Amino acid sequence: MLNSKLWGSALALMVIPAAGFAAEEKYRTQLEEVIVTAQKQQQSLQDVPIAVAAVDGAKIRDAGLQRIEELAAYVPNFKMAVTGQGNAVYIRGVGSGDNRGFEQSVGMFIDGIYAGRGQQFQAPFLDIALVEVLKGPQGTLFGKNTIAGAVNITTSRPTEELSGELSYQHNSELGANEVTAVLNIPMGDSFSARAAYKRLDEEGYVENFILDRNEAQRADESLRLALRWDASDKLDVNLKMERSDFGLTGTSFQLTDNTGTFNLYQSNIALPIDLPISLPLPLLSFNLEDEIDPREDGQLDRRKSDRQFAWQPAMTQNNSDAAVLTLDYEVSDTLTLTSITGYSQFDFTFNLDADFTDLEFIGTENTEDFTQLSQEFRIAGSAGERIDFIAGVYAHTQELNSTLWLNLDFAALGIPSTLPIPGLSLSLPTQLATYTEFDQTTDSVAVFGQATWNITETLSATFGLRWGQDEKVAKKYLDVAEFRSKERTVNPLYAIIAGALNNSENHNISNARKVANVSPAFNLQWYAVEDVMTYFRYAKGFKDGGFNASDTTASQDAFTYEDEEADTFELGIKTTLLDGAATFNAAVFYTEFMDRQVSNFTLTGYVAGNAAESITQGVEADLRWALSERITVGASMAWLDSYFTSFVDGPCNAEQTDAAYRAGNPDCRQDLSGAGTDYAPEVSASLTSQYIQPIGDAMELRVQLDLNYSDEYFYTQDRDESDLQEAYYKINGRLSLLNFAKGWEVALIAKNLTNEMTRSSGNDVPLFVGAHFAATDAPRSVAVEGVLRF
Repeated sequence: MLNSKLWGSALALMVIPAAGFAAEEKYRTQLEEVIVTAQKQQQSLQDVPIAVAAVDGAKIRDAGLQRIEELAAYVPNFKMAVTGQGNAVYIRGVGSGDNRGFEQSVGMFIDGIYAGRGQQFQAPFLDIALVEVLKGPQGTLFGKNTIAGAVNITTSRPTEELSGELSYQHNSELGANEVTAVLNIPMGDSFSARAAYKRLDEEGYVENFILDRNEAQRADESLRLALRWDASDKLDVNLKMERSDFGLTGTSFQLTDNTGTFNLYQSNIALPIDLPISLPLPLLSFNLEDEIDPREDGQLDRRKSDRQFAWQPAMTQNNSDAAVLTLDYEVSDTLTLTSITGYSQFDFTFNLDADFTDLEFIGTENTEDFTQLSQEFRIAGSAGERIDFIAGVYAHTQELNSTLWLNLDFAALGIPSTLPIPGLSLSLPTQLATYTEFDQTTDSVAVFGQATWNITETLSATFGLRWGQDEKVAKKYLDVAEFRSKERTVNPLYAIIAGALNNSENHNISNARKVANVSPAFNLQWYAVEDVMTYFRYAKGFKDGGFNASDTTASQDAFTYEDEEADTFELGIKTTLLDGAATFNAAVFYTEFMDRQVSNFTLTGYVAGNAAESITQGVEADLRWALSERITVGASMAWLDSYFTSFVDGPCNAEQTDAAYRAGNPDCRQDLSGAGTDYAPEVSASLTSQYIQPIGDAMELRVQLDLNYSDEYFYTQDRDESDLQEAYYKINGRLSLLNFAKGWEVALIAKNLTNEMTRSSGNDVPLFVGAHFAATDAPRSVAVEGVLRF
């Protein structure tokens, strides 16, 4: 049951602002109204009975945010982890682990199109109108896999005015150059077009002194064309087409602990002969602290000695295409029909030096080829004066092909090709490979509806329901092969060694699942006075089960994982204060997750499945205040308590896994019941401010300063202290001079002014007990920007 202190905090948050500002004088300055589409229709943020954080395109541009992971710093209880498989999104301490078979727990929607794969999140912030972060399950209107929340991105549509913008930004610390161009053209009375282009080149900020270069070197390019046709007074047609190419050379991963020991365990090797003696455990053991990082001490310092296979260099390439056709037809003054047809496709290649060391030991090549087609029809309107409704049908089909090619060269470790057994000489392979291919087809259909009954002028109730059905068919095969080969070897010793290292075994398995689900929601909304709205919300969320693409065994039990469900309760308040000069919003929430889906990398491979139960609860609040015509401030904070109530078979950390292997148990588990979830800082907050100083009639000086804070959090589920990000704060700023008459702007954009050393993700170094790696975030940097507008 929800902690009584949380309900008390909620009541206090509802009473304090109303009482504190009731006697204030009227303010002339007013905040601009924020319009959102959190309920699939345009509404004021202050009228939406859901916890929503909205960041408009102006703030994204002014803060110099280039990708969505940078936005997370400005939204408490919102985290984004850049991993080898893409972007993993977390809201209120809930997200999906790093697994090629997982969809995200936070649904991403870009112009109405569902983007459930991590690699679909790579689109840059190009000509963005608004980003909405919807917190808590959003299954009724947005569908499955929004069990933790949804991120709703809206790009700018064509308008009837001729306008354009050209900007150039240079960042010397990162060696980065960015060019952005936007052109909006009206074409007659009913047609208009908008084109947007962005190119970003970056030299990187992590020094790889073995390869004598900085990493990761980035080359991103995106082009978008949007067309609008006002076909009639009733029909509006919008078409958006987009092409993006993202490339990285190297990675931002570095060793954070180099005290690794490589062990090869006898207990896992079924040798094809009977040995005359009992061998000690482990069979082979090497302490490689000097070899894996000869010039460093394992400190997080944005420096690394990362030697890679020349034929399998660390790199990332993602080529994606998307198209959206939206039709809005006004049947009457009270009824609108909408059709959204979407296409999304990407092909992705990711090579990684998976030992992260000065050894040419482990190299991987990951690929994904993904295609999605979707269609949504919905109708929205009102029935009489008291009933507002929205209803629709939705369907999509997805095809995914994912491969993983792993190469290992034991000669880099100095391992002998023969075992030193008295009276016996046994030759072992010094190189081997495994090749895994995973294919999955997903078909989803859903019917949904939501109705709001305006009981009185101040009280309303909303009922929503969604029925969905999902069908998945998947197959996976793994071949143990010789080095630099993808073909299965006939030599049994290769399979023996592969099984000893990471439980790999030759297999070719398939499975299918079909499941239906129902996601209800209920809201009660009450306006105590005109500018003070309180609400209570209940919603059920659902996340589809599926198949584990990263498992290396032939086990059907390990291949599948089950559906996840959640029940959430939320009590909130939204207020407009000081005659529109300020807004204060707050919410207290409690969510129970059943059969929580988890995935975690251990010393020898991925552990994926369903944890029994977890709870996330907390308080969120945000304030915006126009202190004067020149000064605007904002503050948002969150307190979070997210933990597993039952997780008896949680993943072990590296030391526990090693101890279990020595005891002859390769399947190590630990009881994580009561332990916190990953990416769940107890406190997070953001402070923003802007000062505007007019200069004459045509110019303006703007000063912005932002402070973002995060409490400590684990970024792995095994609760290894080496994978803990300590508490930090970061200060960003912008100083700009604008000339409205001539349409130019020059600016200095500063990020991470205190040069905080933080990491976005990390884990154990495969096969090395005690060694860890992490993805390091960017250092302090200052960029110069010039903008021309007309």
